[in-house]
Amino acid sequence: MTRYADLLIMHSIDGWVLLPLVMWRFQLYTDPRKPVAVPPGVREIGTPDEMSPVLVSSNYALTYSIVLSDAEKSKVNAWLVVIDTEGLTIDVSVAARKFTGDKIAEIIKSHNLDKKIKHRILIIPSKAARVSGDVEDSTGWRVIVGPMDSSEIGKFLEKIWTPDKIKEIMSQ
Repeated sequence: MTRYADLLIMHSIDGWVLLPLVMWRFQLYTDPRKPVAVPPGVREIGTPDEMSPVLVSSNYALTYSIVLSDAEKSKVNAWLVVIDTEGLTIDVSVAARKFTGDKIAEIIKSHNLDKKIKHRILIIPSKAARVSGDVEDSTGWRVIVGPMDSSEIGKFLEKIWTPDKIKEIMSQ
């Protein structure tokens, strides 16, 4: 019915009434067989420097926007490595072997991230914990498994991302 509607009767033209229709309109012509994805690459959150943490995420649009939003809310300065998982979420991409160390290594090399960073530590999502060994082998970087929920990124980094802990991780 919504696909072939010629007339829509509205009880109001207030913004809050129109918002669902606008959002529905933007999603009307997306192919449901192809997940919505953002381009892979390296993004800056805040103003990262050579000692800022490096977070890893998939290119599923919803995951990317949530991780980015949560990191910005916590006022973290970090690098965000977005790998091509063909628009799949973290847990699904790990199971489908789309979230791999080789893809992370490829993004790091293609964006010269190793030249911008003094440490060699990656923070991967906890749902990707089982591929941490593969990521370490492929990249040569140390891997820390991050929080289960991206809303905890700020608290997690306050605890783990101190100069003493970074030195301790690098010496292991």
